Amino acid sequence: MKQIEEILEDEGFIDWASNLNSQQALEWKQWMVGHPEHKSDVDDAVKLLKKMKLNEKDVEESIIQEEKNKLINALYVPGERTNVISIKKYKWVMTAAACLLLVICGAYLFNLIYGTTKIQTNYGELAERSLPDGSSVILNSNSSIQYAAKWDNNKEREVWIKGEAFFHVTKKVDHKRFVVHTDKFDIVVTGTKFDVENRKNITTVMLKEGGVTIHFPNRDDIKLKPGEYIELNNSQTDLSQVKPLIAKEDKVLAWVNKKLYFENTNILEVCDKIKELYGLQIEINADTAQLKNKTVTGILPNDNLNVLIESLEATSELKMIRNDNKLSISLR
Repeated sequence: MKQIEEILEDEGFIDWASNLNSQQALEWKQWMVGHPEHKSDVDDAVKLLKKMKLNEKDVEESIIQEEKNKLINALYVPGERTNVISIKKYKWVMTAAACLLLVICGAYLFNLIYGTTKIQTNYGELAERSLPDGSSVILNSNSSIQYAAKWDNNKEREVWIKGEAFFHVTKKVDHKRFVVHTDKFDIVVTGTKFDVENRKNITTVMLKEGGVTIHFPNRDDIKLKPGEYIELNNSQTDLSQVKPLIAKEDKVLAWVNKKLYFENTNILEVCDKIKELYGLQIEINADTAQLKNKTVTGILPNDNLNVLIESLEATSELKMIRNDNKLSISLR
């Protein structure tokens, strides 16, 4: 469903609402004919756009001249040639400044009415927060969620995620849907507990309690049952092959308890996880072919980076040296 924010960002809508005769405006008009169910959102967007269009006032000539003189005096250095800025060029600068002011004011007004809230964690940090509907979320390290500052009771509850989070969604009496948007798919729920990871190379969902529907753009939806899990990585181009799997809950949710769960995990994958969660620069002083055969198994602490590094050294044949934001890894 097109949201008001998306409508306001559409150039075709701007042209159409401004009564411009452009190809984009024509395409938008045709889209409206085929999607009458979005009329109320479009009407709201038109009202907001009108509020954002502030009246631009002409700058008085006396003010322009005064500011021009100030500028010339500020630029003048004795003994050097002074380049005088023409009135025409100065008016162009003033016009550009006025346009910038309009954009800033419009953005401020939009944020005031339809503002968003963003919650973000730093490297090595976990955070638990409450959402506007009473739902709760725990954010893993280097993660963020974004949602409308004010949730309208007549619309879906929507959250956009980067990183990893565990949601406990409050069930609404009117069964209003709660939707989590990832880069690969949407997760639609009414009331449930689930973990979702949406990072650069992988997107996953693990359902702990209740029920969720995974909505893909180009294939049938998947409904998950408690204990089921799906995983989608960048190398998967055939979405028809994505199927629910039985999840290892203690492995998926280890981070909630400030742990890292490794099970015959390649050391290079372990390095990627450390880089992802702690933002360290990894320097490998060994043959990567040799490291591919090195694995780590164990549940290690995740609330202290130095302890984690010491634990990894104790469970592997690696030597790790941390120097501020850099981690050097070599074989013993």
